[in-house]
Amino acid sequence: MAARDRRRLLRALLLLAILAVAGMIFLFSAQSGAKSKETSDRVTDAALSIVVRGYKRMTESQRLPYRKSAGLIIRKAAHFSEFALLSALLALYIDTSPRRRGLRLSLPLSWLLATLYACTDEIHQQYVSGRGPALLDVGIDSLGAVCGALIALALLAWARRRKRA
Repeated sequence: MAARDRRRLLRALLLLAILAVAGMIFLFSAQSGAKSKETSDRVTDAALSIVVRGYKRMTESQRLPYRKSAGLIIRKAAHFSEFALLSALLALYIDTSPRRRGLRLSLPLSWLLATLYACTDEIHQQYVSGRGPALLDVGIDSLGAVCGALIALALLAWARRRKRA
């Protein structure tokens, strides 16, 4: 397969991955407040059962303090992570364009696009039962976006330097 064909295939796969992550974010945001809490509690319980000895044997009232404190951290980490992934994919997609623009454009553009999507995500939640927009979430999403793009582009630069050596 020619280099140009490989690049086109890579860009098509990256675009599909970007759309899948954006769709996943949209679907999570479309959950009602009650459904979102239920999902968060399940993830939190799974994490706590690994970290806290005897968590599975505790009563619901014994689990509650753990779930409250860990749940907030896990929910915010999820925001950070999903937008880090989205921005990393966007950075790679932009960087692999036929007119490679490099870090100067890939980093700010991927961060901007992911942050704009975070804003639309919060607007979307305004229309979902039991949910509402949160400026803090946009900030966390934006921070995740810049970190994701930085990591992806640093790994890409490292791989390119290694390939040349």
